[in-house]
This record gives sequence, C-alpha cells and structure tokens, in this order.
Amino acid sequence: PRILIFLCENDALPAFDVLALNRKKISPWVRILPLRCLGGTNLVYVSDSLSIGIDGVMFMGCKHGDDYQCHFVKGSELCDERLGKVQETIGRLALESERVQQFEVSIADADRIPQVVSDFVEEMDEYGANPFKGM
Repeated sequence: PRILIFLCENDALPAFDVLALNRKKISPWVRILPLRCLGGTNLVYVSDSLSIGIDGVMFMGCKHGDDYQCHFVKGSELCDERLGKVQETIGRLALESERVQQFEVSIADADRIPQVVSDFVEEMDEYGANPFKGM
C-alpha cells in the first residue's frame, strides 16, 4: 500500500533523521512530506491524496495536551481537531476513516517509529487497495 506521511519539521522530521543515521528501515512504499507545523494542515491535502489513489495518510507531529511540546503551541492540537472533521471528507469518497490517522512523535521516539509505520502499513494492507488507484 502507498502511504503518505505528513511530518512536523520540529519533532517528527528530526526523529526520521535519527532513524536514517541509525540505518533503520521503514516500508519502501512510504513517502514523506514535511510541514512547518501540523497546524497548517488543510483537509484538501487529505482528500487530494486519497482521490489520486494513496492508500493511507499519516500525520506525525508534536505531543499536544497539558504537557504539549509543539513549537507553535497548539499546532498538533489544531491538526487533531481538523482531522476529526475528515470523517465527512472520507465518507464522500466512500473510504474507511481509519485510512487517515495522527500520531504523536518526539525526537526521543525514533526507535518506536518503524513499528508505528509498519503497523499502519499492515492495517492499510488489510483494507486493501484504494479504489481510486489507477484512475
């Protein structure tokens, strides 16, 4: 399955850099797009990705909540709220809502990332190919 990962460039992207330095591998079907902050996420990114045949979309960013680590204070929390509205968008495309998920990642979580990505890839594999693939 083709997976697109939107990364926060302050925490998640450096964690992927640590992975690369440690020569850890992730699925070759994953493509990464860094964002300044997940708070800048637009639902058009999700609908366009899924409508062209991407099987799953992951958002990886800073932790939010009371002990937030977001460099833009509420960016990850804002993305979480926007992705809550993604149900409607995905419903219009007649796809499973689990094809889009957000994960909290810090630089210290670099060792955990390959398993998170692998689990997501397996989950997308169970859902099967995106019906829009090849259109």
